[in-house]
Amino acid sequence: MTELIEREGQAYCDARSELTLIVGLTHNGEREVRAFRSAGAKYAPLPDARTIYEIGSFSKVFTTSLLSVLVSSGVLSLDDTVASYFPELDLKPEIAEITVFDLATHTSGLSGDGVVLARLIAEDVATGDLAKFKYYEHYSKEHLDEELRVAELVRPRGSGWEYSRTGLSLLGHILEVASGEQYEPLLKKHICDPLGLKDTTYTLSEEQESRLVRGYDENGQPSPVWYWDIMLPQGGLRSTMDDMLTFAEANLATDDSQLSSDLRRARETEFEWPAGSTPAPAPYGSKATFRQALGWWNLDLGDGPVTQHAGATISYQSFGAVHQGTRTGLVAMTSSATNLVDVMAFPVLGQDLINKAVTAVSNGSSD
Repeated sequence: MTELIEREGQAYCDARSELTLIVGLTHNGEREVRAFRSAGAKYAPLPDARTIYEIGSFSKVFTTSLLSVLVSSGVLSLDDTVASYFPELDLKPEIAEITVFDLATHTSGLSGDGVVLARLIAEDVATGDLAKFKYYEHYSKEHLDEELRVAELVRPRGSGWEYSRTGLSLLGHILEVASGEQYEPLLKKHICDPLGLKDTTYTLSEEQESRLVRGYDENGQPSPVWYWDIMLPQGGLRSTMDDMLTFAEANLATDDSQLSSDLRRARETEFEWPAGSTPAPAPYGSKATFRQALGWWNLDLGDGPVTQHAGATISYQSFGAVHQGTRTGLVAMTSSATNLVDVMAFPVLGQDLINKAVTAVSNGSSD
C-alpha cells in the first residue's frame, strides 16, 4: 500500500498548487503515514502527524459517537423528540416530532442549510470576498430557534434522506441541553480523554495554533480559517493525523469495553429505507450500496461496508474510513486556498484509496 499512497498522493498534489496532503493507513494496529505538498510549493509546509487541520463535516462523526456514549449512560434516547428539549418554542407538529435518531441519520426532513443559514450564506457570497465568509461564526442559538420556528420539511420525517447541516447542529445542541454541559468539554470527557486524543478540539492553545497548517494561494496569502458558534458540532473540529488514526483504530477495536460498544452502535445503527422507497444514491457518485448510520456512511462494493465520512471547510478537507473485515482504516487531510472547488475530488481520492487498501489486504498484496 505504501507505493499506492505515494503514487496517488503525489499525483493529487502535483495537479494543484500550494497544497498539503497527509495520508495515514492503519492495519491491525500498524500505521503508515505519508506527507506530501505540491511540486514547487513556495509557501505550503510539509505536514507531519501532529499538524493540525480543520476536519469539517467529519466533526459530525465525533458528535454522533458522543451521542452513542450519552445514550448508553441514560442521558438521552434516540427516540427523544425535538419538542422535549425546546418546550418554550412554538413548533409546528412536524418539527416537534423529529427525533434524535432522525437528526443523527439525516432523515428528519430538514433541508441541508435551512432557511436562516441559507440567508446568511447568500449575504456573505454577495460580498465576493472569501475572507468575509463568516456565516457559521454568526449563526447563533437565536438563529437555530428561528429555524425551528420557520422550517419547512423537504419530505416527511423518516421517509427519506437529506444531508442536513442544520439537523446535525440541532443534534449537537440537544446533547448540550440533555447533559447540561457545553459541547467541547462534553466531547473531551467522553471521547477525547478516554482515547487520548489531545488535539481533537475547536479551541486551540497557543502551542496548537503553531501547528495549525494554513492553505495558501499562489501569491502566498493564507486563506481564512473558519470560526463557529452553535454549528460547531456539525463541522468545526480540528484534529491531527495521530488523533484521527487513533479514532479509526478505536472504531476497529473488537473488545467488549463500553466505549467500543458505543462506537459500534454509531457505526451499525442504520436508517431502514421505507418499503417502496428508493434508497438515496451513495455520496460523491460512488457505485456502492449506501446505508446511513449514526453520522457514519456505510458504503459496500462487495467486501462488506466501508464505514466512512468526509469533511470540507473553506480551505481544508478530511476523509476517514474503516473496514471491519480487514481491520483497515484510512485517513486523509489536505489544506489549500482553493479547496472549495475540489470538494468532490478529495473524497473520491479517499474512497479510492480505502477501497484499494481493502482489496490489497484481502488479496494478501502489499501494494
